[in-house]
Amino acid sequence: MSRIRITFLLALLLGTPLFAQQLTLQEALQSAQATNSIAQNAKITLEKQLNKANINSYLPSIDLSVGASASISLLDQESNALITPTASVSFSLSSSDRYTKASNTLLAKTAQTAFGTSIQNLKAQVTQTYWNVTAAELAYDQQLLDYEQKSISNAAIQAQFDNGKANTLAVSQAKLALFQAKLTVESRNNDFETAKQALQRLIGYEIEGTSDELMEVRDLKNLEFLQELSLSTTSIKQLSYQVEQAELALKKVRASSASPVVAMNASTSFSGSLSTSSSQIRDTTKVSVSVSFSLDPYLPNSSAQVTLENLQKDITLAKNTLEQGIKDIQQEVQTLYQSLLQIKANLEYLLEYQKVADETYNLTLASYEAGEVPYLTLQESEQQQQNVQLSILQQKVDYTVALYNLAYLLETDINTIINE
Repeated sequence: MSRIRITFLLALLLGTPLFAQQLTLQEALQSAQATNSIAQNAKITLEKQLNKANINSYLPSIDLSVGASASISLLDQESNALITPTASVSFSLSSSDRYTKASNTLLAKTAQTAFGTSIQNLKAQVTQTYWNVTAAELAYDQQLLDYEQKSISNAAIQAQFDNGKANTLAVSQAKLALFQAKLTVESRNNDFETAKQALQRLIGYEIEGTSDELMEVRDLKNLEFLQELSLSTTSIKQLSYQVEQAELALKKVRASSASPVVAMNASTSFSGSLSTSSSQIRDTTKVSVSVSFSLDPYLPNSSAQVTLENLQKDITLAKNTLEQGIKDIQQEVQTLYQSLLQIKANLEYLLEYQKVADETYNLTLASYEAGEVPYLTLQESEQQQQNVQLSILQQKVDYTVALYNLAYLLETDINTIINE
């Protein structure tokens, strides 16, 4: 049956619009990233971190000030106005600051990966919700077909009864089946509306349905190739940056407390006083260089020594976390890979089962028309057909979602993970 006819039946039965806006997955993803609060917050957080990373620690400090005062003597009939402008420029540089640029660069990288992770999580959520809508819509369409079949069967049974070829039990069973089919249509419609509402909350506007079709079963690239892709993902990069951060933290502390520190300070200031009677301008320039060396890190159990030891342990912890993260993501890849293979096997079995169910239904229908079996037996055979159709639909949804999840996990497109 054509989609237009199904939609027309839906409109007649429940009063919904005949023409609907259909949403693609790409449109859903774009809308979610543009309007969803999760994506917006992730973007703002990224901008904050990038601003922080762009701070220039080597800029001089510049201060400007000006003061004004006035005095008057009524007895002497004298007055005086005084203006005192002041300007100063100071600059300091220390050998302990040599890791500032590396620290800012690492901060920017970490912010980018954190943003990427937030967007990937949002994509996975939108994709799951999108295909839930598709599944609910397809299940609804299937139930509409069943309702039409039940309507035709009910009319046929009633005609047979009027001609004395069917009994009241068959008529009652046909009416009951039609009533149950209508209730199921309404239930499936509620499921469809609930699924749409979940997607609408993510994308920010109302829709009538989805337009993308479920993925066809394809052969995947080998597991080793997929696991190799996982090593360049955002999650692994984040863990790698944590190792770099731990190593950098140790270097910075060593530079400031466990090695000689050479510091230079320079400042220049101008000040003056301008009055009605006289004016004066003064300038002062100072330059100082100092060398300091702390012995605290070399004293047993000192705070500085313990700090250095703990920072070294932080590096070990970060490396262990990275190693475990690699194992976890590769295990996740393997789980999705095996799940896709299992779904493929399930679909192959269900398609064979569907052939048997269809054949059984045709034989049962012939037996019913020959008066060999009751109408209830025909209904049971028809229900088997519907059950296997729904099972196939669910497996196709599971396959599509798992395939997209694998692509999102590896941060690549689907064509990269399947064989052409």
